[in-house]
Amino acid sequence: MRFPTLKNITLNSSYTIHTDIIKSSLRSQYTAALQMLYNVIEITANDLWDSKDQVSRSWQVAYHTLYYYRLYMFQNLEKHILWNMHRDGAQNLHPNEGEEPMTPYTQQELLELTKLCIENVESDLQALDITAEESGFPWYKVSKLEHQMVNLRHLQHHVAQLQDRLRNHKNQGISWIRSAGHLRHLLSSNT
Repeated sequence: MRFPTLKNITLNSSYTIHTDIIKSSLRSQYTAALQMLYNVIEITANDLWDSKDQVSRSWQVAYHTLYYYRLYMFQNLEKHILWNMHRDGAQNLHPNEGEEPMTPYTQQELLELTKLCIENVESDLQALDITAEESGFPWYKVSKLEHQMVNLRHLQHHVAQLQDRLRNHKNQGISWIRSAGHLRHLLSSNT
């Protein structure tokens, strides 16, 4: 689907790009990164999912990633809607000292949340004004477009972190998905 042209962004005096092209690129990369997160959650061994050998357990890293991905897909903090299974504090990678450990989310729960994120990429991006001069989050002093780049980098950073744990634990990995188009190709070649 093509996004309707909302505005042009002038990168320099001789080059202007339509926001629909930017949103289409973001959609493709978010979809690919979320699918890679889904894949790594799906094959993480049970003993690694809640391993006490890690300061931040794999389930915590996965939920932290999805929580902040979803948060930053809203225009601003005031518009954020929590996932219906959110538990206060579960998004924090480092629990406060002395706190009882949280009950982990199951892999199935976070797979369902990841699917929900994938299904909503298009509508979430459609609702964003990526030409906004502010991110909508007071702790990020960047434009909304740059904020989306930060969000994408954060997502991929934690996918790589989980992938690295999996590789070190079981010498197992996930495939690189370069774009949503590549994902469609991979899915069609497996049928």
